Amino acid sequence: MSKRIVINPLTRISGFMEIDVTVENNQVVDAKTKGNLFRGFEQMLIGRSPFDSVYFTQRICGICSSAHSMASSLALEDALNIVPMEQGRYLRDIIHCCEFLQNHIRHFYQYTVPDFVKIDQDSLFQADHDDFRLPSEINDRIARHYFESLTISRLAHQMLAVLGGKAPHNHGVFIGGITTQATAEKVVHLDSILQKISAFIDESMIPDVYDIAHYYQEYFHLGGGYGNLLSYGSFNNYKELGTLYVDPLVLTAEGMQVFDESKIQEKIDHSYFTSEKNTNSPEEAEPVPDMDKKDAYSWVKAPRYNGLPFEVGPLARLILSGLYDNGISAMDRTIARALEAKKIAEIMKVLLKQIIPGVDVQKKYKLPESASGRGLVDTTRGALGHWLKIKDKKISYYQIITPSTWDFSTRDENGYRGTAEEALIGTPIQNPEKPAEIGRILRSFDPCMSCATHVYIPGKQVKTIKVF
Repeated sequence: MSKRIVINPLTRISGFMEIDVTVENNQVVDAKTKGNLFRGFEQMLIGRSPFDSVYFTQRICGICSSAHSMASSLALEDALNIVPMEQGRYLRDIIHCCEFLQNHIRHFYQYTVPDFVKIDQDSLFQADHDDFRLPSEINDRIARHYFESLTISRLAHQMLAVLGGKAPHNHGVFIGGITTQATAEKVVHLDSILQKISAFIDESMIPDVYDIAHYYQEYFHLGGGYGNLLSYGSFNNYKELGTLYVDPLVLTAEGMQVFDESKIQEKIDHSYFTSEKNTNSPEEAEPVPDMDKKDAYSWVKAPRYNGLPFEVGPLARLILSGLYDNGISAMDRTIARALEAKKIAEIMKVLLKQIIPGVDVQKKYKLPESASGRGLVDTTRGALGHWLKIKDKKISYYQIITPSTWDFSTRDENGYRGTAEEALIGTPIQNPEKPAEIGRILRSFDPCMSCATHVYIPGKQVKTIKVF
């Protein structure tokens, strides 16, 4: 017997997303992930000063705003032929570390933990399923950490503001590094906060994720997907430090290879966009929005590398760097987020030791009449790319491919589903009226579809799951 399950919205993610799956004999046989919000930031940037893009693109997201300032700054440096000082790179990457830590801690505790841990506080934490298996002692301990994590993730944003001025939407990241100088006092302040965050990761976050994994063993066999992994590189290629994490690499069934950016294409066969061609390179064409397009079902496009869908994010980076080899699944993805938080904290400690107080990394920049550039950087959720063109000293073209576009893409003309869609195929659904498996697998990717504010009104519960 075939059933259709529609979840709209999928809650405890960043942004708006609808899930539409077909279940036969209690097993998922088809899936569509649907991004339901058109943003259009690329179009808003046309005609603006190229320097605006560093701050403007941060408004794409309140969760990962620093990531966009990183990619935009790198694209401008490429276009203006600017090579930042190593001190500038260190300072900018420290800000990026802060955003990694804030995101990973918040996503694990606020978004993932409620899938597995019963949090009995008030009606806000009412679950939409009853599959809770942890012994009460472990359950209560992680539930306590759920609330403690709020303070810890806020500390990460506090660190970001020390160099970035504020969080989110920092004023620090810019061409050449950051807009201010590091002082000895700021470095000591950052190190002091980082010690508290590191202790929480080591003593709470990592033991918690392994306890959850122990009682939900089947999730090591669910949510695998294609197994294609990609990274643009992360905290790599420093002049003196070399690579602290991972170089640009891809992994397929044929093995690991060096990443080649010329193999990136974006497809729009099933997205609400039209263009002369359905397949374009990122610097080639900016498709036009078309809400009435036949066979389209999402505002998310379909990036492909060498024609294939790829997974990006913490698990991809850990495997590509050789730091994790257990496998690719929903639970491996969740464990990877906690392990990467520890790795990022260690990288930040290394970078802090390199900082020389009082070094000015800024100068006056001159815009060319015309130029083009791209900024590729691995950020919290994976590979982020910005491509821009400058004409008459104004932005004439801007294109962005976010990590969640890679993971939550639509299917393409070759029949490939998006990575997250494929991860759902074959998933057994114990109770179609309470399909906890779908949310657990999709949240393991940490989707960030856009910024959003959810409002809860007691007594006005919204029914988000429909079974047909």
